[in-house]
Amino acid sequence: MRTKQALIKNSIVGVWSKISILLFRIIQVPLLLSFLGVEGYGLWLVISSLPSWLTLANMGFGSVSANEMSIAMANGDVNKARKILSSTVALIFSISLIGILLIVSIVPFIPWEVFIKLPASRHNELAYTIIWLSSSVFLSFTTDVLSGRFRAARRAHVSMLLDSFKPWLELLLMVIVLRFSARYDYLALSLLLSMVGYLIINTWLSGRSLPSLAFSFKAIEVSQFRLLFRKGIAFQAFPLGNALLFQGNLLVIQGVLGPVSVALFATTRTLVRSINQLMEMVNAIIWPELSVLIGTNDLVKAARLHRIGVGFTFISSVVCVLILSVFGHSIYELWTGKAIALPQHLLILFLLPIVFNSIWYTSSVVHTSCNQHEGLAIRYLIASALAIITCGVLSYYKGVEGAALSTLTVDLILIPYVIKRSLKLTGDTMSQFIAGIGHEIKLGISTAKQMLRVPKKVAE
Repeated sequence: MRTKQALIKNSIVGVWSKISILLFRIIQVPLLLSFLGVEGYGLWLVISSLPSWLTLANMGFGSVSANEMSIAMANGDVNKARKILSSTVALIFSISLIGILLIVSIVPFIPWEVFIKLPASRHNELAYTIIWLSSSVFLSFTTDVLSGRFRAARRAHVSMLLDSFKPWLELLLMVIVLRFSARYDYLALSLLLSMVGYLIINTWLSGRSLPSLAFSFKAIEVSQFRLLFRKGIAFQAFPLGNALLFQGNLLVIQGVLGPVSVALFATTRTLVRSINQLMEMVNAIIWPELSVLIGTNDLVKAARLHRIGVGFTFISSVVCVLILSVFGHSIYELWTGKAIALPQHLLILFLLPIVFNSIWYTSSVVHTSCNQHEGLAIRYLIASALAIITCGVLSYYKGVEGAALSTLTVDLILIPYVIKRSLKLTGDTMSQFIAGIGHEIKLGISTAKQMLRVPKKVAE
């Protein structure tokens, strides 16, 4: 019952989070354009993207510790959870402090204005912009640990709810600043202040959710550092693989086909990958509960939750693909103002890999939820690198159509491994897994019919 309640809360907040992010993106772009202008907004996007690479310094420590804390608390081992929390906070604080000091020491001496082609008089403005944005990135490393404390308290929905309001806090402070100045350093400072405010609120609420799980200098253990490094480095393979897959293929297409094809590929991929937002939501909903169920060896419930997650994602993705195959072309024309021509057959080729992606993506959360993700991480990196090579070859011979199909490389490599490993971790078998998905689908349809059925007395 507790697992069911947690999943319901996570689902409600998960849906709201996606709606919140969508509304934020719709509002943010025209708002910033009105204050900064087209050229100013374009420069802001370039400048603000530079510190994003610093996120790799996070090393995935927060995600690893969140899983370990959830498992420890589920087994009633408060001391172990406190050691994990304290060790992770100490390690992340040290990395963040060193990172900020290095940024402050190096950034002022880099000629940013030369790279961005702005007047030399704006050097200090650009330097402070990079410093504030970089500091905000380093401070954000703590958020995963705080999220872990919520998860350990079986209140992951509160963390998700806080995350959904964070962009709005950023936007509020940005608007306040832009009312008085369009300087990039003031804009970046507003983002830093919003991060500080978010961390204060998050720290206070996460502490109240589980007072017994608090930071202690005495609880810091060097042995925990080894676990965090070993598991954390593997976690970083996923953002690195994403960078290879999503940025690398744009560079390949640019070199082989030119900028027009890049624009077509990038915009179509953005439209199609909106379906992946649904997969990410499902993963966020079931991840905390899978950590607890697998950590306490309740594999029967873990296997069922895995089946429900994969079945729901697959069916929903197929439905979304069918909808976009019919209405996607019209949506694309409306979105781009018919500035870019998208052939219908090309849209179908972009949609095809989404179905294959849905087979393994949600299943992979089983690996990450219990920190058994090293094998997946290695294969994801290899698959991403091979996809880049495939993209180059297919682009050369088949144009953008070949580039669209190149992402299937990742799916075809990962599907057999991910499903097989997930079944082993949940104590499931392939026959039970497939039959279980069918059963859950029938049960879901039956439940939906009962909910929609109008009682005779009420109808009369």
